[in-house]
Amino acid sequence: MATEELIAGNQAAFTSLMTTELNALASGNAISGATTITNGTANDLFGEFSWTSASSITATGTPFVALYLYPLNGDGSTYGDGRYSGAAGPGPPPSNYYRGFCGHPASASVQVGYFAIPGTSNFMIPLPRGTFRPVFYNLLGVALAATGNILYWRSTNLSIV
Repeated sequence: MATEELIAGNQAAFTSLMTTELNALASGNAISGATTITNGTANDLFGEFSWTSASSITATGTPFVALYLYPLNGDGSTYGDGRYSGAAGPGPPPSNYYRGFCGHPASASVQVGYFAIPGTSNFMIPLPRGTFRPVFYNLLGVALAATGNILYWRSTNLSIV
């Protein structure tokens, strides 16, 4: 009888995916990552995403950050709906690109967390086949620190043995 197991994907260890793009990102704004992920050959099935703020921030309201994955469109140059490439803008991005949610306490602390599929505790976020970029949406009620914020990622596959 075959057994399914999760194994490391092409990006086996956590690595930074977004850094300077997150600098001073205002609450209510989103921005696209400059790093493109090419998943056309590796065909990794899942991604795990986490992030950390550079310093203590005082989140307010019902604070969270969200992850969206913008695939490369058929025109070969536009990602997702074309917003947020190179500059932050008001969010949220369209819900069809929404992939991960990370809630935070409304208190002063270094904000760290792992993104889960909205409405679940599942951290294995399905990856699109082909080329895509992450979009990070800040709804912490306060801007991120001026430097040092990081979005990390690694990929995972399924093996049947």
